[in-house]
Amino acid sequence: MNNRIIFWGLLYFTLYSNCWTNQEDSRVETRALYSFVNQKTGELVLKGNAEVIREGMSLKADKILYMEQKKEAFATGNVRLSNPDFVLESGQIRVYLQGNETLKSLGEKDILIIAQKGPRLTEKASEGQVVNQVSAVEIKFFKGQEKIEAMENVRMVQMSTDGIQLKEEMVVTGGFLEYLHKQKKALVKKDVLLESKSLGGVGQRLIYYQKNDRFYLIDRAKVFEYDENGKAINQIAGNKILHLLKERRTILMGNVEGSLGYDG
Repeated sequence: MNNRIIFWGLLYFTLYSNCWTNQEDSRVETRALYSFVNQKTGELVLKGNAEVIREGMSLKADKILYMEQKKEAFATGNVRLSNPDFVLESGQIRVYLQGNETLKSLGEKDILIIAQKGPRLTEKASEGQVVNQVSAVEIKFFKGQEKIEAMENVRMVQMSTDGIQLKEEMVVTGGFLEYLHKQKKALVKKDVLLESKSLGGVGQRLIYYQKNDRFYLIDRAKVFEYDENGKAINQIAGNKILHLLKERRTILMGNVEGSLGYDG
């Protein structure tokens, strides 16, 4: 998992330094088959291959609505938010800008982006690099807290690429994901499942520390070792399991159980 969470740090710099800022020298370009501006409300409607481009960031959708007075933007239908480093695809995306009442009610002072209806966030990578992807029912970006949240049916995938095809190397699933950029810390919880070719694990929480390159599986945790045929041959269980990625070492904590030649 060395490169898996590094993606999130990169995402924050690219997403929030380039998108939806209020800099006067930032040029905004819009495209659509149909556009309309309501002079009373200041609402801008773009329909049909709608696109908003700003400083290398592109927002495409079937329809984009920007509400100046509410400080809010809403894109729906085949939504694609991208820059040179990532692509966020979704059925709809809502952007709350500084001054928005929803932000104030949440105690937020900065931008909030909410992606719904099958959101999928994918890192762009060239041949030989690791590609990271996360999908969920809903994905949120909190600029002020430098935080990402993904809710329900969360699936994080690390993939390798030859420049043409993607191959899954590691998959982590759970009910909730939180990534804190400043702390370089990721939390996945609720029925967590980790799967790779040689290793598997289950627990109620997985905590990954990027700086120390280690992760914990907590609460009814189990780690499985697989043979070349994908059969679980060893099993270790405990309340808390620490795995050191660089050292390839596992440390067991609390009510430890283990078995060799595990038959399932």
